[in-house]
Amino acid sequence: MPRTRADALALYARYAKKIPLNKFSFMPKKDYASHTLPSAHAHWLPDVTVIIEFVSQAKGVFGGSVEILARLHELDVQSWALETGAILQPGDVALRLRGAYRTLAPQCNALAGLVATTSGWTGAAYELAHAAKPTPVIFCDAANAHPALAAALNCAASAGGCLGADSEWQRGMLARDVILLDGDTTRAARAFDRALPPGLPRLAPIDLFHAEADQAVRVALALGDALTGVVFAARDATWTQETLQRVRAQLDLAGFPRVKIFLDGAVSAELVRALGATRARVDGYFVGAQIGGAPPLALTVKVRACNDMPLTRRGQTYGTPPGLRLKPMFRE
Repeated sequence: MPRTRADALALYARYAKKIPLNKFSFMPKKDYASHTLPSAHAHWLPDVTVIIEFVSQAKGVFGGSVEILARLHELDVQSWALETGAILQPGDVALRLRGAYRTLAPQCNALAGLVATTSGWTGAAYELAHAAKPTPVIFCDAANAHPALAAALNCAASAGGCLGADSEWQRGMLARDVILLDGDTTRAARAFDRALPPGLPRLAPIDLFHAEADQAVRVALALGDALTGVVFAARDATWTQETLQRVRAQLDLAGFPRVKIFLDGAVSAELVRALGATRARVDGYFVGAQIGGAPPLALTVKVRACNDMPLTRRGQTYGTPPGLRLKPMFRE
């Protein structure tokens, strides 16, 4: 056991080098911050009760309530947070914790990263969903995110207003790889239709072998009433708008006005707004990397009180701000 503060700091530095392989996990007590300061060697920390706040430094959308509860459910702390999906302005308090400093100190970095990351995802989803409204935005698995984050990423996308990866639209989408392996879009679409259970929509990509408008009609004629919609990858706003008009016109002329048109690929909030301004008819957007690759929300962690006595650093607001939108995080 360390006898002095210097000995404790040296021991702490030694533990800090032991970063577990599962440091990206959102599960409680399984990440970097929980291992760098073992509770067995935290006795040199001040034995005080503190209030710690997580303050937004940029405009965004709050997310991560489920993950915060998962981390705090075994800790003796009080917690208040904004509702998931609440709009954040610079200086807004997203999360407030009250408890023993020895308990909260090992968790602060993990919680800050959790709130920043999930709020970044939620903000990206909110921007897309708000730009497309009332057209649905469907989240599909992000190929640029670590698989351990899949559940949290899906939760953040849903909180931002997108349909989750388990939606019927995502389950009814024919994969492009299957079409490439088969070599024919219509043949692959027929096989997919036979394999899918009844009740699910049938969506077929139309941008692999032929022009989008031509392939849309081919698939519609092959599947008939079973086809729900077609999908092609968006590019720039001008090309996408012109292609949408051609596909819609060809489907209508062929007698398939009910077949929906979806976009995936380079879908962005700017593209969605541009298409909305031209009143181009789009029935839905598929997004993935746009949310999974969103940057974290800028966030700072501040100690606001010690044993219920307000305190602050030089140049910062003294004491704890009201935080009228914060609500207690009840846990079962």
